[in-house]
Amino acid sequence: MEVEIQNEQHTGRVAAIYTNELSANAARQTLINKGNISPAVISIVKPHDSNLSKKIEPESQSIAKTIVKSHGWLGLIGAISGLLLATILSISGPEMTRSSPLFTYLVFIFFGAVFGMMLAGAISIRPDHDPLITKTIEASQENDWTVVVQTDDRAEIDLVKSLLKESAVSMNETL
Repeated sequence: MEVEIQNEQHTGRVAAIYTNELSANAARQTLINKGNISPAVISIVKPHDSNLSKKIEPESQSIAKTIVKSHGWLGLIGAISGLLLATILSISGPEMTRSSPLFTYLVFIFFGAVFGMMLAGAISIRPDHDPLITKTIEASQENDWTVVVQTDDRAEIDLVKSLLKESAVSMNETL
């Protein structure tokens, strides 16, 4: 059985900042023509863009599903791990765990579930996206344009970066 906790199609991003619309549109065309990047995964964030959040994180419903699934699955896996550890300790552990098996089970199952859900939280909040999001928002507020490419492929991220490195003012990426 395969457990999939990530619901997003594209967890990776590349954001390249440009000073004007012409440069941003030229970068988009370069990605399409020279990089064979699908136009569907390329967004341009304009200054003070009202759709900025959808262009940076277009899969907000998938992110919500990822949060629910990851907490459910990793909480369950943590609880099962706690159950197994409690069983081992109740059978052959120190005297304290052998004399109070019910308490041992309760504590280890509870903390296993809690640690599993804490791990899910770390997966879900995606702190690696923060610098890219922050720079894109700042660029929009400073009247700059940003080309955002959504991808999961490391080779595609490298291709996008190589195609845009000469023309972009700055660039950020996540995977």
